[in-house]
Amino acid sequence: MKLNPFEKQIVRHPLRFWLQNHIEAPLLTSMMPKPMACFEQALEIGCGFGNGIHLIREHFGAGHVTAVDIDPEMVAAAKDRWQRSPHGLKDLDFAIADATRLPFADAQFDIVFNFAVFHHIPDWQIAIEEVARVLKPDGFFVVEDLYRAAICNPLSRRLFEHPQQNRFNHREFLAVLRQAGFLIVCERNAFNLAGMVLAQKTLRL
Repeated sequence: MKLNPFEKQIVRHPLRFWLQNHIEAPLLTSMMPKPMACFEQALEIGCGFGNGIHLIREHFGAGHVTAVDIDPEMVAAAKDRWQRSPHGLKDLDFAIADATRLPFADAQFDIVFNFAVFHHIPDWQIAIEEVARVLKPDGFFVVEDLYRAAICNPLSRRLFEHPQQNRFNHREFLAVLRQAGFLIVCERNAFNLAGMVLAQKTLRL
C-alpha cells in the first residue's frame, strides 16, 4: 500500500532524515556482529525518498545498493535526489517493484533492509519469503518496523492509510521470520509499538 500525502510529507521532512541518521542507524548497526561483514550487494525494500540509501552506504558500508518501491513517484524522487548528489548514480540501481514479487534472482543479495515498510504490505508474510529467497545463505535482513498497536488505532487510522487486517506484533513477526528460515541474531521491542530485528538466513533442514 502506498503512503498517503500526509505520510509522504512526514517521511521527507528533514527531522525524519535526522532521526534516521543519528538515532536509528546507530541502533541498527549496534546489532550487527563485529567486525561487520563486507556487503557487496544490498537491497532496500521501500526506498521512499532515498534517505535509506545514505544509511546503507554510510553506516553499513554496502558496495552496490538496489533500491525498490511500489510507488513510481517515490522511485522517481529518490533517483532524482541521488542523481543530483556528488555521488551520483554510481553503484546504485532503482526499480519499481512489489515486495511480494521481487524481480531478482535467488540468492542475489548479501543484505536486505526494511526501514518501516512491511506494515504497509498487506501480505507481509509473502514479502518475508521473498526476502529469504533473494538473500544469499548467511545473508542478513535488517528490520525496523511498526506493529499492530501503533497503526490499528483511531488516531493512526485518521491520519494515515495502513492495512488494518493481517497486521503483526513483535512476537508474530519473529515467528514468521523463523518459519521462513531465519535465525534471530538480535531483536528489540519497544512496548509492542515498534521494533528492530537482525535476522540471518540459514539453510533449512
